[in-house]
Amino acid sequence: MDAALTAVVAVIGAAFYLLPSLIAFNRSSGDRWLVLVVNVVFGATLVGRVLALCPALRKPRVSAAA
Repeated sequence: MDAALTAVVAVIGAAFYLLPSLIAFNRSSGDRWLVLVVNVVFGATLVGRVLALCPALRKPRVSAAA
């Protein structure tokens, strides 16, 4: 039981830590790989979280051909 609870808490914690990256990949952001790198390297700091969230939440660019 303790191992299962530990695994669940670890998965929830990892999902919260990688939230900006999950948002970027879900929205198919053009900068999704940059968001992932910034999130993994600097995500533990408040500045890193903000730097990762900004491009992840940016409005997608509309191409001129559309």
